[in-house]
Amino acid sequence: MAVMRRTAWGSALDLKRAATNVRAEMGPSDWHLDPWGWPELDYLVTKEPDLLLQNCMGSGALEYAQIDVPKENWGTRPAVLLDITDRLMYQALVDRMSLELIGDLSKFAYGWRLPAKNPKKANYARNGQQWDSYRGHLSFLANWYSVGLRTDLVSFFASLPIDSVQGAIQDCTPKGDIADRLCSFLAGFNEKPGRSGLPQRSFASAAIANMYLKPVDDVLIHHSDTVKIRIGGIKLDSQSWARWMDDMWLFGDDPAAARRAQMDLQSVAQDNGMNLNYSKTEVLEGVGLAEAALQIEHSAVDDAIVSSGDFTPLEELVDRLLDERERASRTTVRFVAKRMRDHGHPYRSDDIMELAARMPHVADTWARLMQQNFKRGELQDWFLDYTASGWATHDWTVSQFARMLPSSRAPRQAVREYFADAVRDSNTTIALLSVAAQRLCAWDPAEGRDACRDAMKRAGTPHARRVLALSALGAGERKATVRRWLDPDKENYTTLRMLDDRSFIGPKVSAYFAEKI
Repeated sequence: MAVMRRTAWGSALDLKRAATNVRAEMGPSDWHLDPWGWPELDYLVTKEPDLLLQNCMGSGALEYAQIDVPKENWGTRPAVLLDITDRLMYQALVDRMSLELIGDLSKFAYGWRLPAKNPKKANYARNGQQWDSYRGHLSFLANWYSVGLRTDLVSFFASLPIDSVQGAIQDCTPKGDIADRLCSFLAGFNEKPGRSGLPQRSFASAAIANMYLKPVDDVLIHHSDTVKIRIGGIKLDSQSWARWMDDMWLFGDDPAAARRAQMDLQSVAQDNGMNLNYSKTEVLEGVGLAEAALQIEHSAVDDAIVSSGDFTPLEELVDRLLDERERASRTTVRFVAKRMRDHGHPYRSDDIMELAARMPHVADTWARLMQQNFKRGELQDWFLDYTASGWATHDWTVSQFARMLPSSRAPRQAVREYFADAVRDSNTTIALLSVAAQRLCAWDPAEGRDACRDAMKRAGTPHARRVLALSALGAGERKATVRRWLDPDKENYTTLRMLDDRSFIGPKVSAYFAEKI
């Protein structure tokens, strides 16, 4: 395995394109926001691509950090923070084989794909446009048909059987070192304790998942109708199904046919090591179908605001989300909050602040809105009350609310003490540690350095040691100390090389992370 020479790997992989694709998934909605925006990524591509190519010539996966991200109704999504070298290599390998993996994906499978027309290797369709197309397609089908089957898969990414995924990759890609290295990385990831399946929140994983779901698409196509429509004088064929990753819809006019399709979907899912999520599977009819589609489409909200400045539909949607609380759709909350921020519409702001603690899965979205609508003192009071309450169950959620307090102005002593305790606590996970260490070192450099030194004695992962080292360096820690902290971990070798190249001048904290979120 991996017998290709370094020069051959360098010509086979487009590292600049892979870095661009990785950057695209590192936006504000990423599950883990690095305080410094992963400067190692640019360093790998521009200064030392050999470090990445050496990884290609190896095997397995480097150590990752676990992130427990809350889902609706207090569920937990088992996410990970990959080593940055692994993350870039993973994307580059999938990019290289993207045409073979998903070049022939049905156009009704939306998101994390190549364009349906004239697909080109590593040139992915924009997910924002894909989401708009998906919503529009569902709205059209819901108005055309009277019955809709809606379902998804249980713990999709985490439950995928890696041996079967590896077999599917080998079946549709040329045999050789590139496919072998990709399969070796997936096996190495799957062998590490605490996580299984494919790494979540990764474009590369999503592309592989789309490839693996092609048998499911075949069942949806088999049970679907073809509808001929005309848009702007152009005749188009539309099929009566749509899929957004593992969220699937199938439309028709016969509820019995929808249930038969459900049985076929379950059969093919089981054959491939997956299961339908029966708690989220339903056959909708009539008014219920139209309402379900409207909850995804939400076009009436924008139409009312743009045409007449009427915020009533938006306010009604806010009312519904606050009533649903823990069960509120993350996508819908993001839709609502963005329009409230963009239009400066502070509807039920006090209620949102009061209920935000009970909606941990949308903490990142509510935090941005709360930062815009409330003063610093109010946010500090709320944060201290929240962290002392029984609602603070996920470090990820606490970290999102913590970012409401900017780096540029030190908060009151009680807040700084909370952040210092979080840095020193060996149980603090990477999501909260990243915010706590960076903020504390910005607010009180001396205390920040001391807390990072104390925490380094018990830091359990290379990712934690990287965060502590870069935070302390920004607060004036000695270069020799930072070098000593990073040196033992092969996962931090790239960070150390980058700092050597910069004469140990610490990277800047990104504006989005530090100030207005």
